[in-house]
Amino acid sequence: MAYLGTEELKNILPACIDKFDASRIDNVAYELALGNEAYLTDSSTGKKEILDEKNTQIVIKPGQFALLLTDETVTIPHHILAFISIKFSQKIKGLINVSGFHVDPGFSGKIIFSVYNAGPTTIVLEKGKPYFMIWFSQLTSSSTPYNGNHNGQNSISAENISALSGELAAPNVLLERIKSNESTLKNFSWAAGVLMSLAIGLSIKSCSDSSKFNEGYNQGLKHQIIERQVDSVIDKANIESIVSKKINMISKEKINDTTSK
Repeated sequence: MAYLGTEELKNILPACIDKFDASRIDNVAYELALGNEAYLTDSSTGKKEILDEKNTQIVIKPGQFALLLTDETVTIPHHILAFISIKFSQKIKGLINVSGFHVDPGFSGKIIFSVYNAGPTTIVLEKGKPYFMIWFSQLTSSSTPYNGNHNGQNSISAENISALSGELAAPNVLLERIKSNESTLKNFSWAAGVLMSLAIGLSIKSCSDSSKFNEGYNQGLKHQIIERQVDSVIDKANIESIVSKKINMISKEKINDTTSK
């Protein structure tokens, strides 16, 4: 398998590319241009954009995916395998091709590039400008021609868009969420600090009240013991007084009895 050179490309590409332009041959590759359709994952409508004379540009923001349709219809011969990529002028900005890197023998249609902006800034692309590269490699023998669902494609389909729909965990989106969570955590930390201070204050007050209660209880208990001891002494003194009075009365009665006799 060998890659076709400049002279070979000039010979076969007029039959392979419907809008062939010899000036687009760059050494052993051919430059493909951006067509009239594109889809951006951050689209407000969720639909593909149609590029025309008035709407000629698309903007791919950092962390976003896009589907890009080529302007040219490419037909790959049965004995040729093609390889695709993005030009270095866009790669250096962070635009990455995340779709397939080859085109099967026998394929015919416009090529859809699935790309991702991994760079720090927005990337602006313009309709009709060459942003893609395609190489052609000759097989040692003819291959079974491609007969898949993408054969004959000339637009970005609803199925293509659905494949990129849903929540996107892009780095810039995650960064925004992290910042939002940091703000929430700061508010939570402040509230937690206030609650902790209140809890500590209540705990100290509770301990103080408990200590005062225990002190009061112990003092009350001591007073009760003293009162009981005093009552016991008073009761004992009363009993002794009653007994003493009773003895005196008995003694007096006996003396009277003796005198009367």
